[in-house]
Amino acid sequence: MSSLSGKTAVVLGASGTRNFGNEIARTFAREGANVVVAARRKEALQALADDIGGTAIACDVTDEAQVERLFAATADTYGGVDTAVFSAGIYGPGMIAELTAEAIRPSLEVSFIGALMFFKHAAAAMVSDGSVITVSSLTARLPGPGLAVYAGARAGIDYVIKVAAWEYETQRIRFNSIAAGLIETDMTGGLFEMQPIIDAHLANTPAGRMGTLEDMAEAALFLADDQRSGFINGQVLDLSGGQHMGRLPRF
Repeated sequence: MSSLSGKTAVVLGASGTRNFGNEIARTFAREGANVVVAARRKEALQALADDIGGTAIACDVTDEAQVERLFAATADTYGGVDTAVFSAGIYGPGMIAELTAEAIRPSLEVSFIGALMFFKHAAAAMVSDGSVITVSSLTARLPGPGLAVYAGARAGIDYVIKVAAWEYETQRIRFNSIAAGLIETDMTGGLFEMQPIIDAHLANTPAGRMGTLEDMAEAALFLADDQRSGFINGQVLDLSGGQHMGRLPRF
């Protein structure tokens, strides 16, 4: 029997062709889960849902009513939710001296407020023994110039999971985060065309290689499966090949 056989998982942020949410959804489906994929544009999700035998639901995480409907629809279809993965985010770089409130808000709306609303309604749809997972970043562990907004929002949610673990203890819902190093995705693909950037990261990574989408999906599978990680709660899992012990490259 597959590890998630009969379980239901919601993966938000799965509309790309090469991104964390997409790969996690595919892995969960292979492991036997009923998978609901969500993002703002349903058209981009439908091909993925068709491919994995899942369900696509449009959801803008900045609208709480849509987040609530996402989990209500999932519960109506599958009887409940066992795992929920928040893989949405906006990369908004900028030096503090150049930031404006208007430039800051989009990242906070998605990566912090949106994640909190996702936690709220995911937990409400879970009877007990659920797993909520958020995708964070190495940059929330290691500071670097220009990352105040993006990394700050991620670091904030990495703390919130610890609060949530206590608040939902009676439901036995676990909250964990995966802090990913630089991995090639739709968003970061351009960086992988610049060999000096990759070389600099490799020089600061004890594992001696870059991470992959498969690494991320396996980490999410581990945290989703109560048999594998049922005693892990309120933790940030560093998925960086050891780079979190060092520093971000300077360019």
